[in-house]
Amino acid sequence: VHRQNAKWIPSSCVSLPSQGAGGWSPLVTDREPWLQLDLRDRMEVTAVATQGRYDSSDWVSSYLLLYSDTGRAWKQYRHEDGRFAGNVNSEAVVQHKLSHSVRTRFLRFIPLDWNPSGWLGLRVEVYGCSYKSDVADFDGRSSLLYRFNQKSMSTVKDVISLRFKSRQAEGVLLHGEGQRGDYITLELHRAKLALYLNLGEKFSSSRVAVTLGSLLDDQHWHSVLIERFNRQVNLTVDSHTQHFRTKGEGDSLEVDYELSFGGIPLPGKPGTFLRKNFHGCIENLYYNGINIIDLAKRRKPQIYSVGNVTFSCSEPQLVACTFLSSSSSFLSLPAAASAMGGFSVRFQFRTWNPDGLLLSTRLNPEPQRLELQISNSRLRLTLHTSGQQKSEVSTGEAAVNDGLWHSVNLDTRNLHISLTLDNEPASTIELWEQLESRGSFYFGAIYEPSCEAYKLTGSSSGYYSIDPDGSGPLGPTQVYCNMTEERVWTVVTHNSTAPVRVRGSSPQKPHVTKFNYSASAEQLRAVITGSEQCQQEVVYSCRKSRLFNTRGEPAD
Repeated sequence: VHRQNAKWIPSSCVSLPSQGAGGWSPLVTDREPWLQLDLRDRMEVTAVATQGRYDSSDWVSSYLLLYSDTGRAWKQYRHEDGRFAGNVNSEAVVQHKLSHSVRTRFLRFIPLDWNPSGWLGLRVEVYGCSYKSDVADFDGRSSLLYRFNQKSMSTVKDVISLRFKSRQAEGVLLHGEGQRGDYITLELHRAKLALYLNLGEKFSSSRVAVTLGSLLDDQHWHSVLIERFNRQVNLTVDSHTQHFRTKGEGDSLEVDYELSFGGIPLPGKPGTFLRKNFHGCIENLYYNGINIIDLAKRRKPQIYSVGNVTFSCSEPQLVACTFLSSSSSFLSLPAAASAMGGFSVRFQFRTWNPDGLLLSTRLNPEPQRLELQISNSRLRLTLHTSGQQKSEVSTGEAAVNDGLWHSVNLDTRNLHISLTLDNEPASTIELWEQLESRGSFYFGAIYEPSCEAYKLTGSSSGYYSIDPDGSGPLGPTQVYCNMTEERVWTVVTHNSTAPVRVRGSSPQKPHVTKFNYSASAEQLRAVITGSEQCQQEVVYSCRKSRLFNTRGEPAD
């Protein structure tokens, strides 16, 4: 990737030089151009600025900004309607201060629009500063124990902060408990963050969690802050905060002996844990001002390490593919011959959509083919044989369009087709002859964050499921995406589109109409917050009546 005139500038610098030849400009034949910057280390980026190519008719008028720690798994920076306004000529500098800084090593600029009378060209400057990070890597069988100087620790105020990233939807991040009945547990559960906190209530029949966030197993960094004073608690995940009052009769949290991070070890049984351990990376872990990971790195006696905890963040061997459009994006893999005959396929997927094709392949003997798809939120496998004949099996009653990762195992060996979803019993189709794959396997699952993502992949107008707040606590909602040449409209439908006849309305007894939208109030707010412009249309049709009762004007 051409990186000419792309610079890293510390936060004390305020502008980039307007003189200097060159700039980045892709080949005209490049259908999907982008400019990628490698900052050589993780930095805290606070602003970006662009110019066009020097002394030319080449500039970018709007673009997307993506960031990544690895250069493989990318996340879009959420800025107003998603896109950044660029340049209107080749020399003027357009700078954007980021509303929230990002800590990243790689940046990617994706041009969306450019000078129609020229071509696209970029000079880029990045503003920010170095980022200090103490990182610990947990392998799912390890933890760090912070041991107190006394038998128990009693606090009326706690501040706990950390950042984490993981590909696992389950795992304990933090745990402590006391003989009085107090406890604090922070864990990932179904890719959401759950906080259990109790101050002295001994006879509680069940533990109740406060949950926040969603899809937190996306292998991107997420920040967590727990602030407690007496029984008042603030839990913040990324930019979302929930206030609550904890259970119990006391004002202090009393924890015996130690706090554990990454898991809950079973006393007297090293390497044995009560709950599923966290598998991933934690950085800048602070407990009431104490840097836990720094103590562990320096082998201080307060910290005891269980299992294999390392102090650099390993990258996963598996990287997820995102399919933004069921009609224009897919993954093709060549079939490999098997000495035993038949074939087996294993993969994971997640989606919000109730319908979509996951896998298809043509088979020998012809003209057979195999299709695995999501239909009405269930997984269905279809073997198409000659003519209109086909055999089908489905999996379980649980919906698979819940945004969580699901494991699929498909095996066509030993004269049967076996389909296994997660830990459910296998569903089978008996065969008369051994099947062989002919050609390639075609994969295509769907996961969409917004109507804008559909437009960028060339999708036409239609109904789609979107996730309006990204990793926030809200689930998906169905909207109508109206793709126009100028912009993308996200249309949230309601139940009152037909004309409503109004009789006898007056200021004393006004007519009231209630609208039930397809999205909740919180989802509507998230859509509005991320939109450049919003509008609502009300059509009023009446004879010999004034809408606003303005005196001196004739009625229509």
